[in-house]
Amino acid sequence: MFIATIVLFLVPSALLAAAWRRYLRNARDTPMSTWRAYCGVAALLFAGCSTILELVFFFSWFHNGGSPHGMLPASGIWKFVGHIALWAFVASIVLTLFGKGRWRILIPAWAVSVCVAELLIFALEMD
Repeated sequence: MFIATIVLFLVPSALLAAAWRRYLRNARDTPMSTWRAYCGVAALLFAGCSTILELVFFFSWFHNGGSPHGMLPASGIWKFVGHIALWAFVASIVLTLFGKGRWRILIPAWAVSVCVAELLIFALEMD
């Protein structure tokens, strides 16, 4: 499951990398107010943290014997990392609304791909 998790999170990571490239290109080409630039950087940083924390959550979940069949695994880092990842996910989406540029199109795509990756991981674990 560890390898499947890494493979499934390659798509969100690629979308996030493309958003960073587009943001950095846009920051040089188009002038924008500083608060919009800060919102863009914060949104992308929160998205990156959310992605990494989701990976940490799943690795801890699997390491502690997690199962989607209703049994909770032993206590571990997954208990509080999941909440932090969720709030970083929400913060990245909200801050994207205040940013400026074409990079904002990639953040909803990243969000959908993270949700799909999570669902696929749980579906694969049930088999």
